[in-house]
Amino acid sequence: MKERTHREQAITQQLRVLFKAVQAHSKRVEKLCGLSSAKLWMLHEITSAPGIKVSQLAKVLSIHPSTCSNMLDKIEDRELIYRNRSKTDQRTVHLYPTQKGTKLLSHAPSPPQGKLSSTLQKLSQPQLANLEKSLEVLLLALHFEDDKAAFTPISNE
Repeated sequence: MKERTHREQAITQQLRVLFKAVQAHSKRVEKLCGLSSAKLWMLHEITSAPGIKVSQLAKVLSIHPSTCSNMLDKIEDRELIYRNRSKTDQRTVHLYPTQKGTKLLSHAPSPPQGKLSSTLQKLSQPQLANLEKSLEVLLLALHFEDDKAAFTPISNE
């Protein structure tokens, strides 16, 4: 087998393992606490920074603000968080965990930000730079035009 063909197969298999690992973690989290791993991470960030704004939360999670708002609706419906609108600027919304949300988080599996994010944090700067550059080349070659894809969390929903 040619070296190039072998590498292509190895990369394909590695990407499959990566996607399956992320999905498996998300399924495990959802089974244990009833939230997707993305929503659990959201609850973790709100609990870590009570009063965080929706725009700040979206930035921390690397998701689009409208996606963030839709996800917040779902965890607010479960009474895990509450929103408090600023009295000085009605467009500004601050987020806080409820007692129920804090309790759920204390019994939730770790890492709350998800396996992929926590693993990326363990890589060195040069490793991150190489991975980013290589993925950029791969994504450009795919010619996949979806501006929202990068700002949508991976989940089972």
